[in-house]
Amino acid sequence: MSLWIESDKNWFGSRREKQKRSMPEKSYSIPEVAELLSVSRGVIYKWLSLDEPEEAVIPPSAWYRLPNGRVRIYAWIVINLQARH
Repeated sequence: MSLWIESDKNWFGSRREKQKRSMPEKSYSIPEVAELLSVSRGVIYKWLSLDEPEEAVIPPSAWYRLPNGRVRIYAWIVINLQARH
């Protein structure tokens, strides 16, 4: 009987480890980024350059759209922008 409990603990332990590895990367909304960098939302939209990605301050690889169409910006680019400005 103790063998069954022991194997059950291993099953739960491995499941928790998998959940830790698959945590999504931290990201921020446009208003959050604007507040963190002390700029307006319009500036953030200009930095994204949705129409001309080659001129973007925030490259297309640094953000993504949610299914509802809103933009989320990865934390690593926000940290880089804070260091620059």
